[in-house]
Amino acid sequence: MNFLRYYFYYIILHLTLTGSSLLQIGDAISVNLDTSATYKHSSNILKSESDEKSDRIFIFSPGAVLNLGKRGTALDLSLKAKYDILQYGDYKDLDNNQLKLYLNGSYNPSELLNNSFSLSDVEGQIARSETGTSGNPELVERSTVTASFSSVYKYSPKLSFSFGLNQTDLTYDTHKDELSSKKSVIIPLKAIYQYSNKLSVVYGVTLNDTEVGQRKYGVINLPAYETDSVYYNVGLNGTILPKLTGQFDVGYRTLNFSTATDDFNAFGATSALTWTFSPKLRTTFNLSQDFDVAGSGSTYKFTRGNFSSVYSINSEYRLSINYGRTLKHFRGNTLNNPDPREDTLTNFSLNLHYVPSENYNFTAGYNYVKGDSDDINDYIDDYDLKEYRISANFKY
Repeated sequence: MNFLRYYFYYIILHLTLTGSSLLQIGDAISVNLDTSATYKHSSNILKSESDEKSDRIFIFSPGAVLNLGKRGTALDLSLKAKYDILQYGDYKDLDNNQLKLYLNGSYNPSELLNNSFSLSDVEGQIARSETGTSGNPELVERSTVTASFSSVYKYSPKLSFSFGLNQTDLTYDTHKDELSSKKSVIIPLKAIYQYSNKLSVVYGVTLNDTEVGQRKYGVINLPAYETDSVYYNVGLNGTILPKLTGQFDVGYRTLNFSTATDDFNAFGATSALTWTFSPKLRTTFNLSQDFDVAGSGSTYKFTRGNFSSVYSINSEYRLSINYGRTLKHFRGNTLNNPDPREDTLTNFSLNLHYVPSENYNFTAGYNYVKGDSDDINDYIDDYDLKEYRISANFKY
């Protein structure tokens, strides 16, 4: 079976490299190949302070995309499947295969009503230190199923209403008893006022219900619990300044626990803004302040900021730089997390992109990640990670 599987991937790669189109039926149905290969060298594959291990990792990702419909029609669907094959140079016991499925679509029956939806099922790995739990340095497998729906109704030329439903179900495939699953349902409601042809004012309320699974901590069973959050916000969307486009909102978040835990309220914000300095230089700023749950089952408030810039050297070469920082503030009065702490994650990357065609591109880059925790018991690892990467992507 393994021979047949790898032979199948070899055929896919051969078709990709030769530029063959897998299937085309009229203008409405097409099947394309989307394959990538990545080689990277990581200085700390387990993201651990006490047990640093470096290794070479090769990732081969054969994939295909099925398109139904086309842009400009009422119904447009896209189904993408990818299978990541991870091969380690020295630590063969970490070899892993991961399936990723994505469905995206839109249904726009009239100019007054626009609907979009998506569904994904993604398998992946993270380091034990990233779950916020203590234990031997290792990689943990997990699966994330996400579904979303959004509908915008144009009530008048100046006023629109938006309704959304987003659901995420995260489970751990290894160490299930030691890590808490998470299931969340988010309902964003918005009123959109068209202030001008290029700028809208958005008033919103977002409801968030999260179920946190139980887990074992030694011989102790930490119970499951539930949180309810409401985010009241106002913001802008569109062309804010002549060279500044995107969206941002600010507001106030409330968080209530099903257990006897004090409310956890805070100011909130989200933004995704792009500043176009020149036709060759574009910079994007992202900021968010919200609540989330770690694999330890602890709820935390996070503030995340990210800055990225892309410079087009010429029509084929681009240089990109990215800097991000996340601060997590954990509560200190819950059974799952008796000691308050703050974790900080910093990442920096520099990449050179070669894009000779829309069908294939290449990237070479450097990535640095640093994780810090002020855990008073020193259970959570601090770590540094340096990574060099070369990747190629082919689409036909």
